[in-house]
Amino acid sequence: MTTPLLELEGTAEEIQERLADFAGQRLHVIVLPAEPTPQTPRKLRIAERLLAQADEIPPEERAKLPSDLAEQHDHYIYGWPKK
Repeated sequence: MTTPLLELEGTAEEIQERLADFAGQRLHVIVLPAEPTPQTPRKLRIAERLLAQADEIPPEERAKLPSDLAEQHDHYIYGWPKK
């Protein structure tokens, strides 16, 4: 009879309290990174990254963009007549 696979998660102290239950058994230990702290930057979503890059465009360059760019994209990309 084989021992079923068991997964434990907790701090080192919490797991140490249970080690006696596993005497004589093989263990596989994976150390996970600490929980993110407020100082740990999270990864930005794509929309946030795009907005951050758009904020870096100088105002005088941004003013040159047409206000209806998304609405009339076929005109600006392919030269089709405006709708």
